[in-house]
Amino acid sequence: MPHKFDIFRIITVLKKNSIVSNVETLLIDEIEHRGFYKLRCTLIPSKFKLDIKYINTEEYFLYSYQLYTDKAIARWDNEPHYPDLNNYPHHFHYKDNIGASLLSGNPMQDLKKVYSFVKEIIENI
Repeated sequence: MPHKFDIFRIITVLKKNSIVSNVETLLIDEIEHRGFYKLRCTLIPSKFKLDIKYINTEEYFLYSYQLYTDKAIARWDNEPHYPDLNNYPHHFHYKDNIGASLLSGNPMQDLKKVYSFVKEIIENI
């Protein structure tokens, strides 16, 4: 697998974050050469949610972090489209814009960047 990571370590880090009130494990599906993971974080205030998805195989690692209330607010992912953006395939959807993302595909590093932005959004909405 391209990225060795421990989903339980990620869950522990999420639970320790000051803006997270709850982490729900929606799916952990692991077989020999693939892992599929879905988590939902309830944030403070509770109208905000952050859904996290990881797909990890021998060939690729895909991720998605989506912030929402009753509608989508922001999403980071590395689905391989938008090849003209800097840092392809990493990109960021915010409002009606799609731009290059600062994420790298390393969950432990990326969570810090996602939470920094999420905290800023929550404080300004």
